[in-house]
Amino acid sequence: MSYVGKWRIVETSAWDTEYLDESEDASVEFTRDTGTMMFGYIHLEMDVAKEQIGNAELLGYSFVGNDEDHDVSGWGWFHQTQSKDEMEGKIYFHYGESSGIRIVR
Repeated sequence: MSYVGKWRIVETSAWDTEYLDESEDASVEFTRDTGTMMFGYIHLEMDVAKEQIGNAELLGYSFVGNDEDHDVSGWGWFHQTQSKDEMEGKIYFHYGESSGIRIVR
């Protein structure tokens, strides 16, 4: 799984596409072991780790950041779809929302 670089958030199950691009283009950017995620008014710093679970390769992450002026934290994961330029996953906010999420290069 090649994931390093910038990805566009194109869909979530909890927020509509209008909200995703509210303050800037919704995106995820990965380095080898860190990343950032931005959508709506949410800005996150991520710690990233690739894991092999059975035949599936997952990209897991934990995050800290803010939603407007509120501190947030949580975790999530991505897996590559049949396209090398698309990943799907979940994001879980501690004590808050969870959502499916789809990103593309």
